Amino acid sequence: MKHERDAANALFRLLDGRPVAAAQLDSAGHWFETLDTPLDRRSIKYYVEALQRPLPAASPLAVVAPRWRQAWCEEAGFSAEDAAGFLQDYLSNLDPNLLFRAPITAGYARWRSAELKRGFAYGSESEQGWSMLCCEGGGASLRAAGRSLALKPDMVVLVAPGALYNLQPLAGENEWRYDWVVFQPDSRWRDWLRWPEFSSQVSVLHINGAATARIRTLFRDLEHCLHSEDALREELSHNLLEQLILRCRACLPPGYQSQRDARIERAREFIRTHYIEAFSLEDVAQAASLSPSRLSGLFREQCGLSVLGYRDELRMAHAARLLHDSALGIADIGAEVGYPDPAYFSRTFSRHVGVSPRAYQQGTNSN
Repeated sequence: MKHERDAANALFRLLDGRPVAAAQLDSAGHWFETLDTPLDRRSIKYYVEALQRPLPAASPLAVVAPRWRQAWCEEAGFSAEDAAGFLQDYLSNLDPNLLFRAPITAGYARWRSAELKRGFAYGSESEQGWSMLCCEGGGASLRAAGRSLALKPDMVVLVAPGALYNLQPLAGENEWRYDWVVFQPDSRWRDWLRWPEFSSQVSVLHINGAATARIRTLFRDLEHCLHSEDALREELSHNLLEQLILRCRACLPPGYQSQRDARIERAREFIRTHYIEAFSLEDVAQAASLSPSRLSGLFREQCGLSVLGYRDELRMAHAARLLHDSALGIADIGAEVGYPDPAYFSRTFSRHVGVSPRAYQQGTNSN
């Protein structure tokens, strides 16, 4: 109920040209994750940029705010009843043109091993939207969730918002070349972006044969389209990106289950809500209506890491945000995310990300 009121108050403020607090947007985004829209707590801030521009007079949303001004209060916002009514009105008038204009950027990159040796760490705020990388040549080593993944040709990597990882040279390779695209997903693409997970925010797909050539061609066509002067550039790039996602989707391993068990989703939601707190495997199992042993096996099978590994990954992403954005000391950041022992926090962060908290902080602040 609180998320629903926050979502209503945040969206009304945006539609009415009023300032919106970051915490309120985050809470509203959490509520939007339950809906079939492109808005979630990670991507909502980019959608905000579209709403902050003057709405076209013909936009269905242009009439929503005036209808609800009398029901909205500056200090208290909407009542619970009015919030539900406003959101129903808002969603029924959702402007597809605003959603369609979600940004897409694409290109080609080449990293020499000497550049990767300096370390290349991405934190939660480093990626706008989702990223897809198609390795063309050479290689690199990606470290996330305490494990390392060799990035080699004929691999496509999908990175969800909020990922925390570090790139290093791959032994025996002098460089790493890849095509890339960064985008905000259309709501219809959500299920198509469920790939085999390496970590909770990093998925990997192996491609080969004719599929490799088609996928690489689509990457290049998308890049060229985005740099063209075509009057239908936005529509064409949207179409090419959808083709690219579908071509990748067609390469999923036979029998792969893209939908997680509902009990595992309940377990993940419990962990996302309580990851800073102290809890046991039994607590998560109870929330998921599973035995601890069954939860452990099914969670690793469907999520690619253990229950506590997922908790630690969320803690490390939170710590990375604080290292980048706050003035807190490393010991204080460790305590903030659930590690009162500074040495243990540093070891855990280093194991997950591949660099120490101090090195990560210095590296991101220098970028």
